[in-house]
Amino acid sequence: MSAAAAEVDMPALADLHRIGIKIPATDAAFPARDLVPVFHRWIQTAALPGHLLIDVADYDHVPEGPGILLIAHEANLGLDLVGGRPGLVYYRKQPLAGDLAARLRACAGAALRACRMLETDAALGGRLRFDAGAFELFANDRLRAPNEAATYDAFRPTLDGLLKTLYGDATVMVAGPTDPRARFGVTVSGPAASVDQLLSRLG
Repeated sequence: MSAAAAEVDMPALADLHRIGIKIPATDAAFPARDLVPVFHRWIQTAALPGHLLIDVADYDHVPEGPGILLIAHEANLGLDLVGGRPGLVYYRKQPLAGDLAARLRACAGAALRACRMLETDAALGGRLRFDAGAFELFANDRLRAPNEAATYDAFRPTLDGLLKTLYGDATVMVAGPTDPRARFGVTVSGPAASVDQLLSRLG
């Protein structure tokens, strides 16, 4: 850990709950609006355990915007179009139990389970798949996780624990934030993996 890491308020970082993860879709041209009826059905059937599903928001008209959002009391999820590459985003809004490592695992698990549900949804016919060999992880809490090099240094050991679980001893590239105006986040590039493989490793 660098000397700069000592400047991070570790108790504050350890209390981080507003964690998001984006897992890229393999087909950049997938029509996001096809998810609107799927998400409405998920609300009607209470399809996501542990989540009170409330509404669907359609931002598909916004270039590189939030796409189609399924809003729950505990979290938002959807097919995000930011950066020009669609991906499943799960963003936690309510506190989770456990330490930061447990919360990262919980958010990763929730995102992967949503990916699997979309990959296997009969209405989509297998047209939506995800590349589980890469993901973005971010924090929507500038107080507890300021976008600084010291945050990256302090966060990295906990992140490495998650990567070890997901990818074992394989080489994994991690890039920290490059835009100081953006929220804190990292981009992970690991070996090719399916959603089911990562879910089985998370246990």
